[in-house]
Amino acid sequence: MDRKAQTINERYEALMFAGSSRAAQKAARELVRLVLGEEAVSRPLDETLRQVCRTIRPSKDPKEQARFESEFVELAMAPGASHQIAA
Repeated sequence: MDRKAQTINERYEALMFAGSSRAAQKAARELVRLVLGEEAVSRPLDETLRQVCRTIRPSKDPKEQARFESEFVELAMAPGASHQIAA
C-alpha cells in the first residue's frame, strides 16, 4: 500500500471512530483534502463527502451508492448515530 492510500485509510478510520462531532468533521475535512485536493475544502462538506465516497467506495448499484454516501455523510455530521441500537 502506498503512503497516500495508507493516509486515506487512517483518516477514514479517524472519521469512523470519532468521539465527537468536532473530531469527525476535522477527520472528514482532512479526508476530503487528501482525496479531492485543497480546493475542495472550501465547498460544502456534505457535497464533498459524497464525492469522496464515490471515489473510495464506488458501487455499480445506484441505490447502494446512495446508501453508502448517506452513511458516509452521517459519520461526519452525527458520529456514533449510525452505530446506536434503537430500543
